[in-house]
Amino acid sequence: MKLQQHFVSYLEGVDKTHNRLSEAHIFEKNTITSVLTDEYGFYQLPLDKKQSAAVISIRKKNYKDTLVTISTEKDLFLTIAISHLQKDSLKQVVPVKIDSLKQGSIEFENSNSQNYNDTLYRDIQVSILPFVGTNGWKSGKTINDYSINFFGGYSRGTRQIELGFFVNADRNDVSWLQIGGIGNLVGRDVYGIQAAGIFNVTGGEVKAAQLSGLTNVNLGEVRGVQAAGIANVNLKSADGVLVAGIANVILESSKGIQVAGLTNLQLSDYNGTQVAGLFNLNRVFIKGSQVAGLANIATDYVGGSQVTALFNYARNVKGFQVGLVNVADSLSGIPIGLVSFVKKGYHKLDISADEVFYSNLSFRTGVRKFYNIIHVGFKPGSLLLAETVWSFGYGIGTARKITKWLDLNIDLSSDHVNKNAFTNRLSLLNKAYVGFDAKLARNFSIAFGVTLNGYLTNSSYANYPNLFTDYHPTIFSSQEVGKDNNLKMWWGARVGLRFF
Repeated sequence: MKLQQHFVSYLEGVDKTHNRLSEAHIFEKNTITSVLTDEYGFYQLPLDKKQSAAVISIRKKNYKDTLVTISTEKDLFLTIAISHLQKDSLKQVVPVKIDSLKQGSIEFENSNSQNYNDTLYRDIQVSILPFVGTNGWKSGKTINDYSINFFGGYSRGTRQIELGFFVNADRNDVSWLQIGGIGNLVGRDVYGIQAAGIFNVTGGEVKAAQLSGLTNVNLGEVRGVQAAGIANVNLKSADGVLVAGIANVILESSKGIQVAGLTNLQLSDYNGTQVAGLFNLNRVFIKGSQVAGLANIATDYVGGSQVTALFNYARNVKGFQVGLVNVADSLSGIPIGLVSFVKKGYHKLDISADEVFYSNLSFRTGVRKFYNIIHVGFKPGSLLLAETVWSFGYGIGTARKITKWLDLNIDLSSDHVNKNAFTNRLSLLNKAYVGFDAKLARNFSIAFGVTLNGYLTNSSYANYPNLFTDYHPTIFSSQEVGKDNNLKMWWGARVGLRFF
C-alpha cells in the first residue's frame, strides 16, 4: 500500500460555530514537510509516494496538539476538528468528515500538553549553517542518523556519524562518531568517539573517547579516554585515562590514570595514578600514587606513594615518599629525601660529644625505618688557639626497637670540617655509627655508641685544622685514595643526650 501524492484537508475548531482555523501548523513527521492553514482553514500537504503511512502533526495556539496517522492509496479530503485547550481537559475527541475515502485507515492521537515537543527523525542532514540545510528551521527538533555540516550544523541529536568542517551543535545525545574541525557542542550525552581540532563541550555523560586539540569541557561524567592539547575540565567525575598538555581538572570522585604536562587538580577523592610535569593537587584523598616533577600535595590520605623532585605533602601516606622535602602526618612506608618530617614519626634532638668535636648538635627526623640527620659540630678549645674548628653535615639512619626502653641506632653521616670561616678544599669527616638509645623518661634518653671514622683530605693542602687536641686516637689506616687524596681511619665513640 502506497500513499498518493497529496493529503488535502480543512481544519476547524470544535465549538458551536465550527469556525475554520487559520495559521495552524501542519507537518508530516517523517519527511518534516510542513504548511500553514490559510484564512479559511484550508491546507494541502505534499507527501512522499514511497511512504506506506504518514504521521500528520497539527498544532495551534490555545488548541490541543493532535497527531493523525493515515494509510491509503487515494487522495484524502478530510475535515478535521480540534478542541480548544481547557485547564481540566484530559481527553479529546476529534470529529472527522471523510468526503472521499475508498480504502485505508486513519488513527488519531491527542496530547493534553500545550507544549508538546515533537521529535523528528531523518536519515541524513546536510547543512551550510545552523538552520540553513536540508532540515531547515526544524533542525533543532530532528535527530539524524548521519549529519554533514560545512560551516556549522545544528540538530536535536545524531545516532551514527556527524562530520563538521567547523562546528557541530546537538541539543541532546550523540552516538558513535562526531568530528568537528573546530569544535563540538553537545547538550547531553556522547556515546562513542568525539574529536575536535580545538574544543569539545558536553552537558552530559561521555562514554568512550574524547579528543581535542586544545580543551575538553564536560558538565557530566566521563567514562573512557580523554585527551587534550591544553586541558581537560570535568565538573563531575572522570573515570579512565586523562591526558592533557597542561592540566586535568576534576571536581568529583574519579578513578583511573591522569597524565598532565603541568598539573592534575582533583577536588574530590581519586582512585588511581597521577603523573604531572609540575605538581599534583588532591583536595581529599587518593588511593593510588602521585608522580610529579616538582610537587605532590594531598590534603588527606594517599593509598600509594608520592614521587617528586622537590616537595611531597599528605596527611596520611600508605606507601613511601621520594622527594627533596617530604612532609606527612603519618607514613607507613619510608620517606626518602634530603629532609623528611612525619608528625607521628621519629624526631630526636641530640646533644653529644666525640673524640673530635666536644659539642655536637644533631636533629633526626623521619620514621624509625629511615630518618635524616642534620648535624653541626664545634671545638670550643679552638678559640684559645686563635682558630675556629667547626663542621656541618648530613646523614641517614635507622632505629630498631630492642625493648620498650632501648633502641638500636645505625647511622651513616658525612661532615665538612672547616678552619675559621670555611675550608675551600676537600675536608670530609665520614662516620659509621652503631649505638644505643636508652630511654630514661618521656621524651628524654641517653645515647652512646662506637664510630668508624674516615677523614678524607687533599694531600697537597697543608692548612687543615688540627682535629685532635686532648685525645689522640690510633690511626690504623692512612692511604692515598685516587689522585692526590688521603684517607685516615680510626675508631671512636660518641655519647649524648636526646630529647623528644
